[in-house]
Amino acid sequence: MGMTLMRTFALLLMLLAVAGCAGQPSSEARFTRWKCQHPSFIDWRYLDAGQREMELRIAGSERLFRLRREPATVGTFYSDGVIALHRRGTEALVYRLADDHVLAMACRASLINL
Repeated sequence: MGMTLMRTFALLLMLLAVAGCAGQPSSEARFTRWKCQHPSFIDWRYLDAGQREMELRIAGSERLFRLRREPATVGTFYSDGVIALHRRGTEALVYRLADDHVLAMACRASLINL
């Protein structure tokens, strides 16, 4: 009886651990690279299945921006309050919100996934 109780307890702990991880964003997702007119590319990936959050890297920089989806009248809009990515169909624009300075423009899907 003691071994059965220990196995049940161990199984319960494993299930709790898996359930706790299920709600966590996945940093294991691969980046998608889009070619741009300026700079040469952006890398991005969704962090959740509902596509409410994404990570964005501009032109191979080490800095990752974590953007959240916000309401948009046209297309899809993601922002962290500083940087914004506005996607319309197969094209995206990345800009700084404070002064509308364009960081990446005319970005389009390419065949390269990282």
